Amino acid sequence: MRLFRPVATALLIVALAGCASQVTRPPEEATSREPVRALTSFDIQISPKCKATMSEPETQKFDLAALKGVVQRTLDAAQLVAPDGDFKLTVTIDELRVRGTFNAIFWGFMAGSDQLNGTATLTRLDDRPVGNFKIETSYGLGGFAGGQDSSRMAWLYEEFAKVLTKELVALRDQKPRP
Repeated sequence: MRLFRPVATALLIVALAGCASQVTRPPEEATSREPVRALTSFDIQISPKCKATMSEPETQKFDLAALKGVVQRTLDAAQLVAPDGDFKLTVTIDELRVRGTFNAIFWGFMAGSDQLNGTATLTRLDDRPVGNFKIETSYGLGGFAGGQDSSRMAWLYEEFAKVLTKELVALRDQKPRP
């Protein structure tokens, strides 16, 4: 029983350190912070650099349709998409790294992390730019519980969509500048 507490604490620390996400915005003066009422539409594209890596066998596990579905669900749940919206959103996937199944299970975090990074660009309906921000997500857990392809990719999709939606909700709910 004495050994249980230190082992559980160590496992908890490794679990918390294994997954991460963040949003990076350009300097404040370069980005307009107009409130976002609602989006009329959104699109997810893959950058040419990222398309080049899509030919690797492990990266083919990435499912753009699944990511779009998760993003659609989270945007709808936050009531950010409306037919009478005043903004469009384009998300460009800039970096994608998917570990091999064996490496993820056997080596875990020592094999690096799975990454899904992109740039979200908001524009008015007339294509005037409003602002952009970068989203970075990574999943570094492994073993039989955290190394399965489906659990790793699902976590990346969910976290990417959650961070994207959180940033858009913050833009929608901000107070207008005087």
